[in-house]
Amino acid sequence: MRYLLIALLLVGCTHSIHLVNTSDFEPFTSYGGGKLIQAKSEQFVIYYMTGNTDYVEEAYHKLMKECPGGTIKGITTQYSTSHGFFSWTNKILMQGLCVSKG
Repeated sequence: MRYLLIALLLVGCTHSIHLVNTSDFEPFTSYGGGKLIQAKSEQFVIYYMTGNTDYVEEAYHKLMKECPGGTIKGITTQYSTSHGFFSWTNKILMQGLCVSKG
């Protein structure tokens, strides 16, 4: 029984939100004046080794593609991590309000 408890503690997972950044809404736009868009990207890390180092830029480019010909206002960027056994996943979630020009 004791070994089962130790094994469960070693493979347990945790999740953590590290940082949330928000841009401004200048000039002011109401929520109804645009469309909410979002983009996600992840980086998987095994014991400090990873191959994907541009996951933030990947999320940014995905967000830009969601608003062709418009302007994105009120951008929020959420950086979080999900931990596993000797590995973790860094996650980026970007959201914004796409306002069409015109």
